[in-house]
Amino acid sequence: MKIIIVGGGKVGYTLAQQLSTENHDITLVDNNSNVLNRADETLDVMCIKGNGASAEILKAAGVSHTDLLITVTDSDELNMICSVIGKKLGALHTVARIRNTDYSNEHKMLKQELELDMVINPEMDAAAEISRTLQFTSATNVETFANNMLEMVQFRVLETDPIVNKTLIDLAKTRPSNVLFCAVSRNNEVFIPKGSFVFNPNDVVYVIGERGDISSFFNYLGRSSQKPKNITIVGGSRISIYLTWLLSEIGMNVKIIELKKERCLLLNEILSNALIICGDGTDQEVLDNENIVSADAFVALTDRDEENLISSLYAHQCNVPKVVLKINRLNYVPIVKKLGLDSIISPKYTTANNILRYVRALNNSKGIAVEKLYKIMDDKAEVAEFTAKNPNELVGLLNIKLKDLNLKKDILIAAIVRNKKIIIPYGDDLIKAGDKVIVVTKKGFITDLKEILEA
Repeated sequence: MKIIIVGGGKVGYTLAQQLSTENHDITLVDNNSNVLNRADETLDVMCIKGNGASAEILKAAGVSHTDLLITVTDSDELNMICSVIGKKLGALHTVARIRNTDYSNEHKMLKQELELDMVINPEMDAAAEISRTLQFTSATNVETFANNMLEMVQFRVLETDPIVNKTLIDLAKTRPSNVLFCAVSRNNEVFIPKGSFVFNPNDVVYVIGERGDISSFFNYLGRSSQKPKNITIVGGSRISIYLTWLLSEIGMNVKIIELKKERCLLLNEILSNALIICGDGTDQEVLDNENIVSADAFVALTDRDEENLISSLYAHQCNVPKVVLKINRLNYVPIVKKLGLDSIISPKYTTANNILRYVRALNNSKGIAVEKLYKIMDDKAEVAEFTAKNPNELVGLLNIKLKDLNLKKDILIAAIVRNKKIIIPYGDDLIKAGDKVIVVTKKGFITDLKEILEA
């Protein structure tokens, strides 16, 4: 596909990096020479210096025959203008990043009036991801599939867990809930576990199932599945605003600690259900005065990674049951995880994944396209959602018992959704036309359901 990305910041660069590895023709447009020089030196993309809202610049980038125009500059208004001009000049599809909270309730109208095919809000997406993670205290990550009917949950195995030193076959006989083990990370190696796989302490595991079954599974592990009630947030960012709105809707009590007085006054105006504290969230005395030890969950959302890390480490030392922090620099993530902090949010990474999923669906819209994509295990594995349509193209896959399918190595059919009913599959189950199918793979770049079979 021919793709133009306007804006070479964190999200734009990450997108260009990921999309260029999938053999797309990428052109990156930005006003900043340093940004373009970095991209030119490290990525296989064409770079054009200039204003992305300029018709001449877009024409020079080849917008008249581009499949997708993605606008991710720091200005919402510039992104909207650029998308409108690009569409008028011939871009087939447009994606715009619109972040301002003033536009949060207008995305549907903006899509219609500006003919946008997709609106991306990194802060809103990050808030939704945090909200999902807070639903399970023991989970370090939660993702949803099949219109939110299925949840995939990440957790770390503890020495006291009853699954330690047991094989999957043994667990299938004893575990009380209908969940499936999808992937395991151990010593930087990823496994798609089979029946003989044995779990060790500190393994990072993904399981999939319905919410009630996952709650039962955590109860089986001896961990509380009770939702947190009192949430402390450090940093009054846009994410904090969106997150407070989401948490208030489900009855959670939110306290926000923000250093800047002007920001506190603004937060007080728009977040009537939250308690706003003016103070330094990295100051141990401030956190102690706000009784951090009584919090059910702690979320660090300042603009500085170092501040988020400091406050999160202190909350972790105070035995707060759930600690979530935002990290912008992905090279910090391995270090943070070694410190015992597993619930990490990166807005630019979440946004890039959402756009990447959309690109894959466009790229294969005539086939059995990816409808949802989620990268796990530090990009070493992926979870993809498909619908089994076009039966004539799926000969050898439909209506055949899973145990008789010739699947590629390291591919797992994790779930099937049929007529709004969840099936956690076993060997005798089969895929029928119209089913939603969740596939876990180490291979990556599975863009069509038929690609899971050996040729």
